[in-house]
Amino acid sequence: MELLMPSGGYVAASIVLFFIGFIGFFANLTVIVVMCRDQQLWTPLNYILLNLIMSDFSVSLLGNPFTFVSAVAKTWIFGKTMCIIYGFFMAILGITSIGTLSLLSLERYLIISRPVSHGQLTRKTAILLVMAVWLYSFTLTFPPLVGWGEYGPEAANLSCSVNWETRSHSSTSYIIYLFVFGFFLPIIIICYSYMNIIFTIKKSRHTAGRVAKAESRVTWMVAIMIVAFFVSWTPYAISALLIAFLDARISPGLATVPAVFAKTSICYNPIIYVGLNSQEKEAFEIGGSILRFGEKLTYDMTCRSKTPSINNISSSSLDHRDYPGLVVRIKLFYIQFVPYRSTDLTLFRY
Repeated sequence: MELLMPSGGYVAASIVLFFIGFIGFFANLTVIVVMCRDQQLWTPLNYILLNLIMSDFSVSLLGNPFTFVSAVAKTWIFGKTMCIIYGFFMAILGITSIGTLSLLSLERYLIISRPVSHGQLTRKTAILLVMAVWLYSFTLTFPPLVGWGEYGPEAANLSCSVNWETRSHSSTSYIIYLFVFGFFLPIIIICYSYMNIIFTIKKSRHTAGRVAKAESRVTWMVAIMIVAFFVSWTPYAISALLIAFLDARISPGLATVPAVFAKTSICYNPIIYVGLNSQEKEAFEIGGSILRFGEKLTYDMTCRSKTPSINNISSSSLDHRDYPGLVVRIKLFYIQFVPYRSTDLTLFRY
């Protein structure tokens, strides 16, 4: 078997892909689990953000294992049909990500720049918009399956994507279509939205209140997600354009670098979301506090050989300073799941 790049390149790629897949899988899965379990996070905006996280999680689950195995095997070993299927799914997930980021930037623009005329986003509208993003992505990535353009191996046969090297009229026209509506149009939407957002924030800087500050924080979070996405994908997009339209002769080893680097995008969003989202951080803190409280409660029950009262919970087992905002939640949990005496209920009179 003739290798398309040195063996060291495949080893390096396999190591990088392993860590990308590992971090991307568990980071996105953690956010998904927390968002699904905490009803406080079931907001229309988070529905859209969850779609972005789900897209990244799907790449780590359905995409990275194939590229990792191919890097270890030093070639694509799953056959032509699987290459086409893989290329289609990775393309639709990638377009869904940039489409969701465009949707988030528009939502931020309407909330901050035109709050009176457009009002608040509802859950139903958020779900419909997410469905529209997937439909839009499908229209951009389905054509190669019916003969307009094609999917094929790339990056030293580590993965599959749109065939950028084919010189047929069909492939060239499809690549133009894909870049115009799948890359440049989202960039225009994002730039337009954030230019207006920045103008609005500067204009109302002295009158911004607590709500405006919260919206501004979310807006910056989305902006950082957008920057992270384009930092990851722009080198790959540039190399694809050079190959498709300037007939650039890029070696397989060199082409692997932007292709693998683009896959790091699945790791950034969950980290950014948790780091800059106060609700999400609170959910993680509450989860950790409940676990620590459970350990202490179990210890108390074992040592004292009796069911602790609610009074014990509020005074000894649980310290308000150590577990802020948890006492009421734990007491409600206690009423539902822990055997109690009628005398304990008097402690719930606030």
